[in-house]
Amino acid sequence: MNNPHVKALYYRVVVGKDVNYNNAPPLSETTDEFEISLDGKTAVFEMKQHYSTADEAKAVVEQYVQAWDILIGLEQDPGDLQLVFGHADIIDRSPDTSDKNVVNLQGHVSVHVILSDSFSSHASRGKYPSFPKNFSASLDAETMYLRYKAYRKNRETLASMAYMYLTIFEAGAGGRKRRKEAARQYNIAKAVLNTLGNLTANKGNREEARKFPEDGKFEPLRPKEKEWIVTVIKALIRRAGEYAYDPKAKLRQLSMKDFPDLATS
Repeated sequence: MNNPHVKALYYRVVVGKDVNYNNAPPLSETTDEFEISLDGKTAVFEMKQHYSTADEAKAVVEQYVQAWDILIGLEQDPGDLQLVFGHADIIDRSPDTSDKNVVNLQGHVSVHVILSDSFSSHASRGKYPSFPKNFSASLDAETMYLRYKAYRKNRETLASMAYMYLTIFEAGAGGRKRRKEAARQYNIAKAVLNTLGNLTANKGNREEARKFPEDGKFEPLRPKEKEWIVTVIKALIRRAGEYAYDPKAKLRQLSMKDFPDLATS
């Protein structure tokens, strides 16, 4: 080809085994880089800028896809809906008109996803998850989300995961034990971070506690406390991505009022 140009990237829509989007209407969105259209089987990214190879275009689109994957996992469930790259539609912007056999070039990538047909969907979604806005799949956000997925698969304890989140935010603010600075930088009420720290440091049974209690008596986390921690860590993942997208943005403060009441029922 004389002047190859990636016109569009095509992704296959893969949904989790316990969910369906049969009644969800198609979704579309426009960004500075591409126009997106999604239906039950395919997501098409029509490129606005010039990219001469599929890999160049994918490098831009995949950042968006990764951000969307994280938000889907937080709003619904990890693996609820995923986009798997299929092929690129590549055209020649300066074709040799003397060659009557000139055709568009499509870069194909084989995709093998094993899905079972013998399942019953437990959740029917009436709409597709909203596309990401003001959110970046930063290294911190991705690291936190990986740990969250590990927790959901029972490969990670709640306390150790939540404690790592605290250290990530403190490190982002300049180093360990800089909780006050982290609260200010990410606009999170210090009470939220302190409560998360206290729960993960001082509570938990023998399987999940981060450290051995001084009196030798383990105090398991109550259901309300576990619910609170999970809700907070999901908000922290989102906040990490929001901050990475624009560190100068005026983010709404996350306060204790944004999370479940910890009072004993």
